[in-house]
Amino acid sequence: MAMGLGSKRPVTDINVTPLIDVVLVLLIIFMVLTPLAEKQKFIRVPEYQPEMQPVPPDSVPPDQTVLTALGNGNVLLNKQEMTINDAMQRLHVAYDGRPSKVMFFNAEDSVRYEQAVKVLDAAHGAGVNTIGMMTDPPLTGGAAPEQQ
Repeated sequence: MAMGLGSKRPVTDINVTPLIDVVLVLLIIFMVLTPLAEKQKFIRVPEYQPEMQPVPPDSVPPDQTVLTALGNGNVLLNKQEMTINDAMQRLHVAYDGRPSKVMFFNAEDSVRYEQAVKVLDAAHGAGVNTIGMMTDPPLTGGAAPEQQ
């Protein structure tokens, strides 16, 4: 009599016991760690001080020097257009006896990089020790700036 040893077919059922074990362990870990992650942190936020308002551009103090490089090769020294050499002579005279040798620099969009560096080097040669770079305020309200 021949006994059929039987053919071993692969089991097609999914064994979910290990999956349930892992999920329960992760659930317990997250339940323990969640209260630890919810700590409060107290910070001091500075109060609003209205006296720290930005200065309007038209109210520049008289002892403040603003040098603007123009696209035509000239410069504006405190809103007066002149050549670079004339501006450097005036800067040399103005900064000769001044203890604070600070100047602000601005450039039009059409000014080439070489020209801006030339103006900055000339200002440094005229006695300016500290140069502040003026920039446009950041754009607000959109994700990307408009193309010009």
